[in-house]
Amino acid sequence: MRTSPQVLRAVARALRLDEAETAHVLSFTAEDGPPADPPTFVSRNLLTLVQSMAPHPAVVLDPHWDLLAWNTSYAALLTDPARLHPKERNLLWLVFCWPPARTLLADWPREARALLGQFRSRAARRPDDPRFTELLGRLLTDPDAARWYADRETTAFQPSVRRFHHPAAGELRLRYVKLAAVDEPGHHLLTYLPDDPASHDALRHLEKTAPTP
Repeated sequence: MRTSPQVLRAVARALRLDEAETAHVLSFTAEDGPPADPPTFVSRNLLTLVQSMAPHPAVVLDPHWDLLAWNTSYAALLTDPARLHPKERNLLWLVFCWPPARTLLADWPREARALLGQFRSRAARRPDDPRFTELLGRLLTDPDAARWYADRETTAFQPSVRRFHHPAAGELRLRYVKLAAVDEPGHHLLTYLPDDPASHDALRHLEKTAPTP
C-alpha cells in the first residue's frame, strides 16, 4: 500500500523536516512511478551547446553524476575526463577520489559533504541500481565520505559560488549553475560562470592552456 504524498507532507511538517529532507521522503512515493532510465548518449544539440560555452567550463551529467560530455574549459579547470578510466569519469569520484580536488576546491569539506548528501537523495530512489552501488562502494573507502554518509544527511542542489585555488589560473570565484535538459530526461548541464572580473579574465587565460580535444 502506497502512502499518499499529502500524508507524507503532513508528517514532514510535524517532524519539522527541511526542504531537502521533505523531498527525500516524497521521492519514495512518486506518483508517476520510479524514474525512467536516462538516455546513454548526448545529442548533437546538447554537445554543441557545451562546446560553445567556452571559456566557461561546462559538462553534461547523468543521474549518477557520470560525465557524458564536457568542453575544453572544463578539462582545464579540473582535469581532462578523457584521460580517466571510464568508471572514474564521475563528479563524485573526482571530488572524493581524485587527490587534487582537496586543494583545488577552496572549501572542499563543505562542497564534498553537500554533494554526498545530494548523492544519497538520488541513490535512495534507485536502491537496485548497480551503478549507484558501485559508486557507493568506491566512495566509502574514503574516510571522510564514510563518516559523512553514516550521518544519513540529504541535501538539495543550491546555486552557489565556488572558490578555486587553481595552479595555473590562481584564485577564481565561479557561480555553479545547473540546468535540466528537457529533451534528454535525466541529463543535466552544469556550468561555471565568473563571479567577478578577475575570475572572468582567469577563465580566458585558462582556456588558452586547455588540452587539445
